Amino acid sequence: RSLPFSLPHATMGKGGDASATAPKPRELPALAYGATLPKGLKPGRQYTQIRGQVYDITDFAKSHPGGAQLLALAVGRDATILFESHHVRPDLTAKMLRTLPKVDTDVNLCPDEDFPKPLDSALYKKIQQRVRDELLAPLEARTGRPASGRGGCQLDAAAVIAFFAVALAWYVYSPSVLSGCVLGFAGYWSGTGLQHTANHGGLCRSAWWNQVWGWFGCDVLLGKSSLEWRYHHMVSHHSYCNDHEMDQDVYTSFPIMRLDEAQEWSWFHRYQAMYTPLVLPLLYIATQVGDFVNIFVHKASPGVEYLGLTTSEVVLYVVGKAIHLGITLGLPMYYHGVSAVVAPYMAYGLFGSFVLSWFFIVSHNLDGLRPSQLSAEAKKDWGRWQIETSATWGNAFWSFLSGGLNYQIEHHMFPGTAHNLYPAMQPIIREECAKAGIPYNGFDGYFGLVTITGKMFGFLSKMSVNPAKAK
Repeated sequence: RSLPFSLPHATMGKGGDASATAPKPRELPALAYGATLPKGLKPGRQYTQIRGQVYDITDFAKSHPGGAQLLALAVGRDATILFESHHVRPDLTAKMLRTLPKVDTDVNLCPDEDFPKPLDSALYKKIQQRVRDELLAPLEARTGRPASGRGGCQLDAAAVIAFFAVALAWYVYSPSVLSGCVLGFAGYWSGTGLQHTANHGGLCRSAWWNQVWGWFGCDVLLGKSSLEWRYHHMVSHHSYCNDHEMDQDVYTSFPIMRLDEAQEWSWFHRYQAMYTPLVLPLLYIATQVGDFVNIFVHKASPGVEYLGLTTSEVVLYVVGKAIHLGITLGLPMYYHGVSAVVAPYMAYGLFGSFVLSWFFIVSHNLDGLRPSQLSAEAKKDWGRWQIETSATWGNAFWSFLSGGLNYQIEHHMFPGTAHNLYPAMQPIIREECAKAGIPYNGFDGYFGLVTITGKMFGFLSKMSVNPAKAK
């Protein structure tokens, strides 16, 4: 994965002018009609499409187990991949689908999804079955934790919030470069250990609390829009991992970083292995600009329209931004003056961005993880695609400090579950990969991060070579 949040829409991706040769992202399957509604569709209603069938989900928003904010991601688009990958109990979701109003239209709501689908993957279904039988069902019998895989992260979340509170108190009481860096790490941890799992719907059993912690951890503590993140991360990255046309984490970093051989090479790319560590700290600045432009100007992230956008989501973004700037800038400036806070605030943004970007970028940017390197069979299998374009590193200790993001293979297979389940999922997935002769990219142990980081720089160096000369 590249930068985990998209850079400003105005300069990268759709409609971008940052580079005359910058490729435009492929628009994901979404509304295909214009002002005239097809037969069966009514103004003011919200629809989604799953495996070619159009459903009216307007009223379901009030009772959706994952919350209205997650259901909104499906509005106006083919949500087959989102739907099938975020539920570990397809038997229950099939029953739920039968309760939704079907809509007969003279044309489809949008183009059918032509990417591999999760439940067409025999490997994915086998792993999913084993996780239900060997992990979730026994856990439910022993603790009462529901077999949906959601919830059970109270201690993890409490640790993140407590650490941020202590770091913020130190930063406000005594702003310095050191306290700014510590607060930056706390911001990173809230981005991985709190908001990430919550916005995926897995932190708590309650959809309402997931929305609260997702907004609080992302908008308030991290300073990143949870609204933009959900569309960017869940609709784009998780569905189409590492695809250079549909995964924003690949194409929104171009042209600064070349992460796929299909992207055009420029002279400065030969230095990207050297300047990448200098680019990673700029993430915080980029998101402050990018979120505003994407939400208020384009109402879209590159390639992904906010078709389910609500007024309340925009209001929460504005309120969250005001609180975030108030605690990171307003309070310390009130007590110590502007000049005393500039350097600590910069340290907060730069260091937090560096750690967050570093821990994310290693998981998908290694030699062997590009879609062009997959076999013909893997390209037709969603489960294999997710496994073979991802890498896992570290152990349970690192999982605690990264909200499970080090278990990237496990996370991509089960994005809607609690992150503290990933260490137990790893042996199951690894064993099934061995049976099927599929590579499992794992870098285990306390120093796995060191090993995978070295591999990542090797990949950046490979992508820095002029392809014309390489031939």
